[in-house]
Amino acid sequence: MLVVGLTGGIGAGKSSLAALLAEHGAQIIDADAYGREALRTGQPAWHSVVDQFGEEVLSGAMEIDRKKLAGVVFKDKDKLAALNAIVHPVIFAGIADSLERLANTDSVAVIDAAIIVETGMEKDVDILIVVGADDAARLSRLRGRGMSGEDVRARMAVQAPPHVLQRKADIVVDNNGTLEELAERAEKVWKQLEARSGS
Repeated sequence: MLVVGLTGGIGAGKSSLAALLAEHGAQIIDADAYGREALRTGQPAWHSVVDQFGEEVLSGAMEIDRKKLAGVVFKDKDKLAALNAIVHPVIFAGIADSLERLANTDSVAVIDAAIIVETGMEKDVDILIVVGADDAARLSRLRGRGMSGEDVRARMAVQAPPHVLQRKADIVVDNNGTLEELAERAEKVWKQLEARSGS
């Protein structure tokens, strides 16, 4: 098994690249999916978040409203740290379980996670891929998803700067262009991963 870390700042397009690599045969381990699962109503992390942040982060259906929660934590580093302390262990356990299931295969396992470098996880991967795009492209994409400029800048401020991520990368993928251009780059990256994994 080849373990690949895939990261990049919000709006850079790492999940788009992950989807393209999956089409080539990569096994994608989606850290954000584990984060969403952790916050499902009734889960231990759900209770911890409600205890920590109060019922104002809940929707009428008693589900955690991720937009409301983001509005609270991305404006306050201490609150973000508190949320991370609740959710990150669940995410790391999910990633570890997925890697264990793939351990005796010849899979290319791609961990799609925004927090790889910030948490030191890059030391545990064989190859680190960083997707990059300039701030204007990222801002445009995220506004297209309904995020305000203020929300985008608040999230960018708590992530490792692109130049820090790229310094640690084994492969840097530029994603300032179209999805078709990203698909071409994904094919090249896949060939590199196949060569490295020996498959």
